[in-house]
Formats: sequence, structure tokens, C-alpha cells
Amino acid sequence: MKRNERGLPILDQGLLNIIFEHVYNKDPENIADRELRDFVRLLLSMQQYDYRYRSSEYSQLFPLFEAIVGPMETNSEGTSMWLALGLAIKELYGLRIPTLESLLKKVTVRK
Repeated sequence: MKRNERGLPILDQGLLNIIFEHVYNKDPENIADRELRDFVRLLLSMQQYDYRYRSSEYSQLFPLFEAIVGPMETNSEGTSMWLALGLAIKELYGLRIPTLESLLKKVTVRK
């Protein structure tokens, strides 16, 4: 797995799709690579925290996600899970909005 300067996995299209395939907290037990499985579990833990306690922070990402991922329902649990996972990625990597936007454009998973 290639890493960035902070020692985190590089978020390429393949990795982003793996991450967002688990957006609804599917246990990533089917991921054979232990480190990748642990990384996805880390993001899902952050997502759950954000989902439960940081709705005002992740809701700010709604316009960005709707513009890139496609139409999303407001006040939907599914939408909230997508936004909370996006916030987890943004904060773990210290991303600015334009960088998050470019990464989201790589995601082909739609659920």
C-alpha cells in the first residue's frame, strides 16, 4: 500500500471505492489485507462518532456531496452516513474542501 507523507494510505480510486462500499457500516471482514481492513474499521469508527455527535459539522458537507455524488435526501440516515464518512476522511487527512472535492469525484460507488 502506498503511503503519503503522513504515513497514511494514498486515497486513490480503488481505495476510496473500498471505503465507500462500507459506508453503511458493513463489517469489512471480507477484506483480506489486515492493514486495509483495520484502516477501513478506523474510518468507520470515526464515521460513527461523527454521525452520532457531530451532525452540524458533517451537514456542512451536504452541498458538496450532492453536487458530486448526486442527488441526496436531506434528513436521511443514508445521507448522514455518507457525510459522516466524508468528514472522517477529511479530518483524518487534514483535507481542505477542494481536495475532498477532487477525491469524491473519484468515487464510483453509489448506494
